[in-house]
Amino acid sequence: MFEINESNLLIQDLKECTAHIKKTNALKVSLFLNLIYVVITISCFFIVPIFTPIENTIIANDYRIFYQSAQTIMENPMLLYTLPDYNMPFRYLPLFALLFIPYTFIPFEVGFVIHTFLLGIIQTASFYLIYIISTHFYNIKYNTKIKRDLLFLVMMAPLQVPMILMGQISHIFIFLMLILLLLIENAREKRYYIKYQYISTGLILGLGISFKPFAILIIPFLAKLVITFDAKRIKINFGILFKLLLGLAITHIINVIYVFIYPGLVQEFLNINSTAQILNYPSSSLTRIISVVFGSFSIEPIVMIILTFILYGFIYSVYLITPSEKVNYPSYFGMVLLLVMIIFTDSWFLNFLIWFMLVFSGLFQYEDEINLISSENFKKNLKISNFITYKITYYGIVYFSAGVVIGLTIYPTDPILPFFLIVLYSNLLWRLFRNR
Repeated sequence: MFEINESNLLIQDLKECTAHIKKTNALKVSLFLNLIYVVITISCFFIVPIFTPIENTIIANDYRIFYQSAQTIMENPMLLYTLPDYNMPFRYLPLFALLFIPYTFIPFEVGFVIHTFLLGIIQTASFYLIYIISTHFYNIKYNTKIKRDLLFLVMMAPLQVPMILMGQISHIFIFLMLILLLLIENAREKRYYIKYQYISTGLILGLGISFKPFAILIIPFLAKLVITFDAKRIKINFGILFKLLLGLAITHIINVIYVFIYPGLVQEFLNINSTAQILNYPSSSLTRIISVVFGSFSIEPIVMIILTFILYGFIYSVYLITPSEKVNYPSYFGMVLLLVMIIFTDSWFLNFLIWFMLVFSGLFQYEDEINLISSENFKKNLKISNFITYKITYYGIVYFSAGVVIGLTIYPTDPILPFFLIVLYSNLLWRLFRNR
C-alpha cells in the first residue's frame, strides 16, 4: 500500500512518535500498563479455571464465540447464526468467521494466548496512528495538561481490560478504522505517496464492516472524496468512485457467495442484529431504556429505525453543508459510534473505547484556536463544550463501571451512560455545525 523507502515521510512520522514516547514518562508507563493487561489476562485464563469453570466467567467469552463461528462456517454454515453452543449471539458477517479459521488449526488455549498478545500489539499500533493523524493532519500540539492526559489514556485506557479479557475484536476494528482515517486524510492533503489509495480505502472499510456491520453507516461519509462543487456545479469523479466501490466489492464477494448459497442467513443475520438478545446485560442504549419503560422489548426494532433516521439525518446534514476542507473526519466517525451506542439495543459500554479512539485525532480541533476567536460569548460556550466532552470522556474510559453495576443489581439497564451519550451527541453535533 505504502511505497517504503528511507525518505518516506511515514517512516519519519513513526520514528517521531517513538521519540515522543521515549521522552514522555506517562506514555512509557502507559505502554508498560498495556503489557500488564496482556499478562494479567493470560494469567487469569490459566489460573481461574482452578477455582471455577472458565465458561462461567467473561474470560475468553467472545473469543470462544469467534472460534466456534469459524468451526461452524466450515462444518455447517447454515448454523452460523443459530448454533446452540453460542453463549452470546454471533452478529458478524460470514467473512469475519472465515478470518478466524486459522485459530481453529491450533488448540483453543494457544489461540487465545496469541490473540491476547495480538490485541496488545494492535493497541500500540493504534496509538501510533492516532498520534500521526492528530499531529500531522490536525496539527495538534500536546502542550497542555488535558491533551497529555487524554493521550496517556489512548494507550492505557482501563476500559480495554474487560475487552482483552473477553477476547474481543474491537481493537482490530479500531485499527482498521484508523487506517481508513489516515487514507481519507491523506487523500485530502497528499502527505504520503500511497499506491492504490482509493481501492485500499474501500478494502479497509469493507473489512471493517465485516468486523462491525454498523460500519456500513460510514460509507456515505466518503461522498466528499468523490463529489466536488465547482462554480455551483456538481462534479463526480467516477474514477475514484469506481476504485472505492471495487475495494468494497472485493471484501464482500465471500459474503455475497455465502448469502447466495445459503439465502436463509440473511434473515437470521437481520434478526440477530435487530432484536434484544441479552436482556440481563446493562445495555447503554436509549432504545433499551424506552423498552424497559414501556415494558415491551418487541418495540425495539421500530424504535431503532426511527432513532437512526433522526439522529443520523442530523449528522449527515451537517456533513453535507460543511466544505470538504473543513470536514473533521474523526469527529464524524465518532458520531457514528455515538449513534450506534444510543440506538442499538444491545450496545454496551465497551463501545465507548471505539468512540474515544476514533474521535481522538479531531477532538482538540478548537483547543488551539480558542485564543483566535474574537467573540467572548462563543469562547465561553466553547470552553463549556470542551469541559463537557472531557468529563464524559473520563467517565466512559476510566469510571465506566458505575452504570454497569447499577444495571446488574438495581435497574435492568445502564441508567447513566445513555444520558451522557445523548449530551455528548448534542454537544459534538453543535461543534460540527459551528465549524461548517
